[in-house]
Amino acid sequence: MRKESKQLWLEKKENTITVGLTPELQEELGEVNFADIAELGSIEAEDVLAEVEASKTVIEINAPISGKIVERNDKADEDPSILNAEDEQKNWLVVLEDVAETDWQQLTE
Repeated sequence: MRKESKQLWLEKKENTITVGLTPELQEELGEVNFADIAELGSIEAEDVLAEVEASKTVIEINAPISGKIVERNDKADEDPSILNAEDEQKNWLVVLEDVAETDWQQLTE
């Protein structure tokens, strides 16, 4: 199942939720030059999920939901431009676990 929130896409597979940049946010940002993605561990909704510097702007991306970051896109540290990729296997930020079902249900499909 897939949902969107705050210009991020969220895809749920079993007990994990992958979070990435929507094409709309990619367009708004322009070419990504630097990304600082949150480290593994707990994160609360509205906490900073990533800081992104791009050709058009510099933004903080806030977590759309609370959970535990169990995987982060380490490749974006070395090559932040992969966050501009159309391929969602490349442009994701983090994978979350321990997300409350009620939080997930409140997101827009």
